[in-house]
Amino acid sequence: MAGCGSKACWFGLGVLLGAGAGCAMAWSARTAAAQREPHQSDAPLLPADVTSDQVLTDAATDVVEYRGFVIHVFCHALGMGRFKALCDIWESGAVVLEGGAPPTTHATADQARSAAIAWAQQWVQRNG
Repeated sequence: MAGCGSKACWFGLGVLLGAGAGCAMAWSARTAAAQREPHQSDAPLLPADVTSDQVLTDAATDVVEYRGFVIHVFCHALGMGRFKALCDIWESGAVVLEGGAPPTTHATADQARSAAIAWAQQWVQRNG
């Protein structure tokens, strides 16, 4: 370090070395964390054969009339072997209940739909 005689020069050199060391440590920590934990996607896991469960979309999978109410059932795949169905209940063209559902998940889409319809029918009996 032949050309660095002033305090400002030594200070600048220390800042550069500190920044370089900080970057190296951050890179090392990030690399170590990436090796320990596999990258997890935010996308839900879907069954291997999605067509077997009739691709589940935002469109109602079932529409049922019960005691003057119309029940719209929406089924969603949450992961491998996990399905949840939600209900919107309508009366006279207006939404009475939106997004109601039994508090459980089911192994198949059909079981989830059936449970949601039974839950909605009970809701209509109690509140209708």
